[in-house]
Amino acid sequence: MKETLHKNICFFNTTPFWGGGEKWHFEAALMSTEKGLNTFFVANKNSVIGKKLAPTSIHPFFINTTRFSFLNPFKVSKLITFFKANEIETVIFNSPNDLKLGGMAAYFAKIPTIVYRRGIAVKIKNSFLNKWLFTKVITHFIFNSEATKRLVAENFDAILKTKKTAIIYNAIGFPKENINSETTPNSILTIGNAGRLVEQKGQYFLLDIAQFLKNKNVAFKILIAGEGPLFGELQEKIQKNGLAEQIKLLGFVSDMPSFIQQIDVFVSTSKWEGFGFVLAEAMTFKKPILAFDVSSNPELIVNEKTGFLIPAFNTEVFAEKLIVLNNNREKLKQMGNEGFLFAKENFAKEKQFEKLLEFIL
Repeated sequence: MKETLHKNICFFNTTPFWGGGEKWHFEAALMSTEKGLNTFFVANKNSVIGKKLAPTSIHPFFINTTRFSFLNPFKVSKLITFFKANEIETVIFNSPNDLKLGGMAAYFAKIPTIVYRRGIAVKIKNSFLNKWLFTKVITHFIFNSEATKRLVAENFDAILKTKKTAIIYNAIGFPKENINSETTPNSILTIGNAGRLVEQKGQYFLLDIAQFLKNKNVAFKILIAGEGPLFGELQEKIQKNGLAEQIKLLGFVSDMPSFIQQIDVFVSTSKWEGFGFVLAEAMTFKKPILAFDVSSNPELIVNEKTGFLIPAFNTEVFAEKLIVLNNNREKLKQMGNEGFLFAKENFAKEKQFEKLLEFIL
């Protein structure tokens, strides 16, 4: 890595819940301190990140934010004072709301390196404020996938060509124990899915897949880890369609490694993903992956090698590919092993964070 030029770095994430972006931000901040950088973190004190900061050597700065905090001159001024007092030289934002508030403060504090990490694979509105932020404020863009970058480029391609940009995938840790051990498939095909129970994650597709498998007399079960506003609706439909024996809604699962270890194959039914973190995580446990051929999924799955990319929202083909793996357990294991190697080469935490420091320092 080149000689460090920026000694005071600040990560800015006030999101109250814990998601992929929050995990990335927190782990990147930890790595920053390990590399000897004087690391600060702007967060919501009552957020998950806020609580995780307590036992670390990262310097916290707590502030409560809303969608319209960028219109609050007191909060903007408070952040300008914080940035200047600590001589922050690099600041990294994750969410649009944080970028509006903190980006404005960073601009007036004259921070030389202002980074926006975009992790949501949806278009950005071509508004006056966004144009100003992208043109005048942000110096570096980080995208968590090519798919995310393409969507931003739809409205801001000319601006992106004038900025420093990089694709830096979400960083994945690998299990320390039994990392080279072979997994033994279950006697009944056990299919896993994990994510918030919301429209975007598309868990309702799993009911159609399950119905197809049941009609084909396949012995299987689907375990769904996660909670969200659609929990009750999904549970009702599972009961109504006579799938209670096959589909289990587990709610929040705190021990994801144990959850992944007990399944044979991991499936994603998301309609879009900036980066399917849990897909890559499942690969570290040598699980083959099935997902729709949308957004960033082709960047995570090598079709027919580490898993299957399914034509968008075609649940019949999805089920048929599961039957292929159920009937050929050797192929299931082989795909899992190939996925492990692919994830290690492309998403290993050490490689991705080294890439981050090379880009911003």
